[in-house]
Amino acid sequence: MGENDENKDKLSVDEESKKQFLEELKNKNMEEKRKLKEIKDKKDKEEESSLKAEESQGDNTQLDNTKADITKADNDEVDNTKIEPAVNEKSSNPDTELKVKKSLVPHNLKLSIIDTAVSAVISVACLYLFDLILRLVFGYYIADMKGMYIILFLIASILYPVITRSCKSRKTLGEKFTTIPKGAD
Repeated sequence: MGENDENKDKLSVDEESKKQFLEELKNKNMEEKRKLKEIKDKKDKEEESSLKAEESQGDNTQLDNTKADITKADNDEVDNTKIEPAVNEKSSNPDTELKVKKSLVPHNLKLSIIDTAVSAVISVACLYLFDLILRLVFGYYIADMKGMYIILFLIASILYPVITRSCKSRKTLGEKFTTIPKGAD
């Protein structure tokens, strides 16, 4: 019985140390969450201030452009430095660049999915056609359909764009069915 009492004391000490350990882990976890939240808040404030700075800079650029237009109308000789901000504003505006990039991703994704689906259908058709020819003419069959399908799919995905771009329309089916958004050229 003396051994049981010692084991109970050990277990109770172990349980207490486990509880203490778990409490320390919780505290560390809470502290890390707090730090992450502070970092996130700091980033949000920085982004907000940079957006405000860009807006104010954009307003100043618009005012400069308006002044340049008025000066151009008044004088025959125009200073090139006043015209450059108007020309460069469209190309350096991050909002329009972001919109173009966002609109290209779904376009390219749709194009890729259509072309991959066409390659898959072509490879399935070739697989069954090849199997049918082997069965009828030679009396053999394809034992590993999945392996043969993968080989035919790789061949079709390589040759399909090459063949379709050498034809009259010079476009794959994915390129025909998807339209490029304006401003993406």
